[in-house]
Amino acid sequence: MIIWGSGDRGVFATLFLYEIKRLLRYRRVILIAVVAPLLLYPVMIFILRRVDQSEARRLDEAIYEYALTGDEAGWGRAVLAKALALELDQPGEDHVHVHFEDRSGLDAEAMLQEGQIHVLVEALSSEEYERIRAEEDVDSADSQGGGSSDAGGTQVVDVDLPLRIIRLKYRAQSDFSRTAADRLRERLVEVRGLMRDSVYRAGGFPVEPAQVGTVVTENLASPEKEGGAVLGLALTPFLLLLMLTGGSIMAVDAISGEKERGTLETLLATGASRTEIVSAKQLAIIVVGVAVAVINILNLLLYLVLGLFQLPENFAVSLSLLDLVLLLVLFLPLTVLISNALLLLSGYAKSYKEYQIYFFPLLLAFLAPSVAGVLPGMDLHSAVALVPVAGISVAVREIMLGEYDWIFLVLAQISTSLAALWAARLTERTLSTERLISHADLDEADLLGGPALFPRHVLRWFGVMWVVFLLISLWFGQELGLRGQVAVNLVGIFLGGSILMIRHYRLDVREAFALRRVHPAVWLAVVIGAPAGYVLGIGLAGLVNTYLFPVPQNVLEAFGDVMLGNDIPLWQLILFLSIMPGVLEELAFRGVLLHGLRKIVGPVGICLVVGAIFGIFHVSLFRLIPTAYLGALLAAVVLLTGSIFPVMVWHAASNAIALVPAYLGWVSEDPALPGWIYGAAVLALAVTFWILWLVRRPYPGLRKTPPPGLES
Repeated sequence: MIIWGSGDRGVFATLFLYEIKRLLRYRRVILIAVVAPLLLYPVMIFILRRVDQSEARRLDEAIYEYALTGDEAGWGRAVLAKALALELDQPGEDHVHVHFEDRSGLDAEAMLQEGQIHVLVEALSSEEYERIRAEEDVDSADSQGGGSSDAGGTQVVDVDLPLRIIRLKYRAQSDFSRTAADRLRERLVEVRGLMRDSVYRAGGFPVEPAQVGTVVTENLASPEKEGGAVLGLALTPFLLLLMLTGGSIMAVDAISGEKERGTLETLLATGASRTEIVSAKQLAIIVVGVAVAVINILNLLLYLVLGLFQLPENFAVSLSLLDLVLLLVLFLPLTVLISNALLLLSGYAKSYKEYQIYFFPLLLAFLAPSVAGVLPGMDLHSAVALVPVAGISVAVREIMLGEYDWIFLVLAQISTSLAALWAARLTERTLSTERLISHADLDEADLLGGPALFPRHVLRWFGVMWVVFLLISLWFGQELGLRGQVAVNLVGIFLGGSILMIRHYRLDVREAFALRRVHPAVWLAVVIGAPAGYVLGIGLAGLVNTYLFPVPQNVLEAFGDVMLGNDIPLWQLILFLSIMPGVLEELAFRGVLLHGLRKIVGPVGICLVVGAIFGIFHVSLFRLIPTAYLGALLAAVVLLTGSIFPVMVWHAASNAIALVPAYLGWVSEDPALPGWIYGAAVLALAVTFWILWLVRRPYPGLRKTPPPGLES
């Protein structure tokens, strides 16, 4: 809302110009928002071109060393001699002769692991090959759930009629090792064809073997579309990072910094209203975001449309002026959304330090949907167009590919625009209160400490827990195995983190964990609600997989194999994946987290926030929405019963319903349920909450009025 004064220049205009002048004094903002984008593109293009040329030259000039082993080594050496004598006419090799050198030694396997050779060639009889494979399968089974991963790989070429086999082993993490295996395999496959054709000719084959079943492949995608696909994946996250970092510097100083300096009180003492102060700061930060977007669109014009710099050979991109205008139109609501989120964060933070702590979760919240265009099978012609930020990411990729689905492009722009308008209105209403825009009223909780301070810090704690959870899953997940991950995550992170929060803030254990008795009728509601909620969760997961986040079938099968490994007894499956999550996850999410949020947001907000955080902790994108649905459902049960015990049973029963029948083979991993089942589940869930409402014992201490700045 822009309010003009009665003087020569309105109050709002004066405040806005003041903010812009302050902005121009921040060299970091100018460097990130203006200089960095201008320099990054030519530098990146130059580096990409030089690296591409240098890498190709190094790979062409390298001498690839190999070792030959196996019970058919003599035959293998003869085949290798024929293969290495070939000069293949491959476009990627530019007729460069590839040099191979024999380094056969006593322990070729160790030489490969230590990098002394690039590729290990095993010439094996069929019997020896089967024996080795059987031993490797046994070793793989023994190490499942806690073994080490092999960073290398193998390629198999059967090169002769008596079924003798050549197997190539290499280290996939090494460009030289991987290239050596690929180039050697090309030659071995060619030799195999020549040997096979010679047998055909000797037998009187009536035509030339190469003319039989000729297969011709043709790439219909132009080089411009391939380059556009690559750039389209990275453009939105790249711009978003620039907007967040550039706008963050100004946002943190706009309110948090002025709180520390005490200059906000000076502004409030002038004739400027709080709305004018907030609106001026909003517009100034939006200007930074728009500047980032415009400068990067101009970069695309200069380097990709006008061809100011020569692009790498494999990075051809074709854009028109219409494409650039569409990109700018798509990015504008994103700048408004980011700017208001940063300013709102600055208002809630009391200082630079507190703002920096909150900034990282906000960064992740924006980055996660911005990479939607990278996900396999993600199509704009789906419900993703209705998801703010994610729809923009996929729409940008479609434009870079030269594909214009106008209806869904408009939907993607509208969804993010609505989110931006809501964020702008929320920021203006929230920060227009003196409680958040000034420093004085924020110290009460600091003075009281303990339980009074916990609501302000609870999300920070869960943010740290999520980072630890994610790092352990990425770095140690495979080594820990299923049992180890459950023990570390549930006992170490969830239970341990909850106990630390209770001790640090001196919380009452019974209140924090909601350890209260419930009406007996609640248990009937749980018996009805658990299976009904699970069935609706299956339906929701199917909708998400069909219309929002399509997941390849092999990913779902791999997830099922991990969850239902045959090496896990049924009683351990129930303990680790049903009982322990039902107890320990509930103590953390519907216990401590819900307790901390009860005075910050209302009941509906608690269900949404607890559900969202619960879904985010399950990491997998295809499980995010169904898990968030379950978390919100269980939070509603706690709010109605005032107790955590019903949701512990509900959660454990839901997991057991999902796991045990599939483990015993009673149902398929992807059951197709008739439509009437979902209707019955909706009815059963309605009966469940009707029972809970009749015997309700509301969660004590809930905030029933909007927080300051949100009153209607």
